[in-house]
Amino acid sequence: MSGRLSLRDLQLTYQTSRGPLDALGPLSFDLEDGEFIAVLGPSGCGKSTLLKLLSGLLAATHGEARLNGEIIDRPRRDVGIVFQKPTLLPWKTVRQNVLVPLRVLGTQTPETEKRADKLVAMVGLEAFAHYYPHELSGGMQQRVGIARGLVHDPALLLMDEPFAALDALTREQMTLELQAITNAAKKSVIFITHSIQEAAFLADRIIVLSERPGRIVEVVSVSLPRPRDLSSMVSPAFIETCDHLRRLFAPVHAHA
Repeated sequence: MSGRLSLRDLQLTYQTSRGPLDALGPLSFDLEDGEFIAVLGPSGCGKSTLLKLLSGLLAATHGEARLNGEIIDRPRRDVGIVFQKPTLLPWKTVRQNVLVPLRVLGTQTPETEKRADKLVAMVGLEAFAHYYPHELSGGMQQRVGIARGLVHDPALLLMDEPFAALDALTREQMTLELQAITNAAKKSVIFITHSIQEAAFLADRIIVLSERPGRIVEVVSVSLPRPRDLSSMVSPAFIETCDHLRRLFAPVHAHA
């Protein structure tokens, strides 16, 4: 199952002791069925706020987001989330951690357990299914988080800087693995990142946000053919996309 996401004038304003604070938007864009969109922007521009709105954890001040035609106004079963830190339960094994959403939703059956086992294998952890989090590397723990985000077969997968805490080599490897996983799962994905290269490598389109309140500066289409590998990162199209994105973030005086 995958999904089509539609945002129309989505906006969030926090009420603070010093008055209203515009945190995000208004934003309007569509995510097509099975598309991978990366959201890139400076710190504090509202990227994580956007994910909270799309997951139903926050209510919009204005505008709306719809998934497959239905307004997102509360947490939904057809949305999966992968956090910056995998937040695994230390007393549960890899397999048990992946099964957590099914237990919470009351949908754990022999059939859905088979799906969990397939996902554990898909993220390369079949041999570690009965290991505990402290016995895994950071990259392996994040793979568990990705499998957990997919286990209930969501229409939309939201990813909030899932590789930010990893070292450079592990991060590069995880980027390759995520491409393989999302291609195989055929999911619609919104991926939050600070990394220009990560966005250019993974995404079909990149939404570039301004400083707070985050508004769309530009939507950049990525012309790299799929599947992509490390050689894609030295291709003219990749280098050109990264250069274009960097120019969007360059200080105004740099263009003078």
